[in-house]
Amino acid sequence: MGRSSSWHRMSNFFRKYRKIPQSSFKTKWNENLKQKYAMDELRTSLVADSENGVVIRTLISSFHLHNCEPTPQAYRFVIKTLAKSSQLENIASVLNHLEEFEKFDTPESIFRDVIAAYGFSGRIDEAIDVFFKIPNFRCVPSAYTLNALLLVLVRKRTSLELVPEILLKASRMGVRLEESTFGILIDALCRIGEVDCATELVKYMSDDCFIVDPRLYSRLLSSVCKHKDSSCFDVIGYLEDLRKTRFSPGLRDYTAVMRFLVEGGRGKEVVSVLNQMKCDRIEPDIVCYTIVLQGVVADEDYSKADKFFDELLLLGLTPDVYTYNVYINGLCKQNDIEGAIKLVSSMHKLGSEANVVTYNILIKALVKAGDLIRAKALWKEMEKNGVNQNSHTYDIMITAFIDVDEVVSAHGLLEEAFNMNLFVKRSRTEEVISRLCEKDLMDKAVELLAYLV
Repeated sequence: MGRSSSWHRMSNFFRKYRKIPQSSFKTKWNENLKQKYAMDELRTSLVADSENGVVIRTLISSFHLHNCEPTPQAYRFVIKTLAKSSQLENIASVLNHLEEFEKFDTPESIFRDVIAAYGFSGRIDEAIDVFFKIPNFRCVPSAYTLNALLLVLVRKRTSLELVPEILLKASRMGVRLEESTFGILIDALCRIGEVDCATELVKYMSDDCFIVDPRLYSRLLSSVCKHKDSSCFDVIGYLEDLRKTRFSPGLRDYTAVMRFLVEGGRGKEVVSVLNQMKCDRIEPDIVCYTIVLQGVVADEDYSKADKFFDELLLLGLTPDVYTYNVYINGLCKQNDIEGAIKLVSSMHKLGSEANVVTYNILIKALVKAGDLIRAKALWKEMEKNGVNQNSHTYDIMITAFIDVDEVVSAHGLLEEAFNMNLFVKRSRTEEVISRLCEKDLMDKAVELLAYLV
């Protein structure tokens, strides 16, 4: 009994005088709650257009009111608020206070916001200065903030020239370039047409064991097709060089190359690209076949045009109006106008409708063949089918009427075109005026002259 009694008294003593350790969970929860209330206070108290220095006092007082210290999130909120309200001149004082009085490690996201705010407002020098001062804020800069700065610099060619020096200084700070960094630079170079420099960067990435995003290769190829001379640049050789770096071109890449070759009048090379697609087991779509048809028709290789048109049908592809127009143009160039007209009449059965380009091709072919009567009939058929004539349609018919000396008809079409606000070549109008004067139709000539003025 004595021992039990002594243990009981000792137990009472410890319960009365021991120090109960504070729960870390409760402390953290309480701190988070205070910071939340402080942020709410800051949001309601902060006036973005306050005078310089008031912003800092608002920030500090909001947190002191709730017995806690300002957080990185609070600073980021203040900076974003100032940026949105175009009060960029107050950001410097916020950064100064952050540098001199705070002890926490500043997150990079704050500097990313500041760089973006300065950069996209045209304050390039201030954006650069902030990036190189990042270590002063107990923060280690990385590609995250470097990329933010590069996105600002590459927007204009003048600031793009600063990039090499920025990269050199950044490397001395220990910033390692990442794949995303190269992507920003390559995209910028492609955009301004510096394709050779962009190609060198991609080659460097590949040689230096960086993971090259396949989209960068496609971006290079697209830029080549946009900026290089389509009549002579060896785009097929360029594509082969990209393939050696493990790039597997897709349908869109091959389509871009085909279109580039057609623009340069190199129809025979388009066929070789199509064959390469098939070797790569990439199924050409109707757009590819339409481009190939354009190439062979431009080269006047009509037997191949027939072959490819039959081939696309056998593959189960459905020609669209663009495909038909290319093929109809080929038939008209062969003077097979009857075949072209028959094809137009069968288009509807195959799920396609003739458009103004289709009719322009046929009308031009009929005019060239001297069959103005059928050209007029097609003009009426257009109206019947709800297809509106365009400037080119009017130009074809006006020229045809002038050639057969039907000046009054030409004058009537000119007036129609003017009333529909369609563009008519000045030379064509002047020619009609001249012919009207020759036929002593001065009133009509003066009316047209007024339109011309």
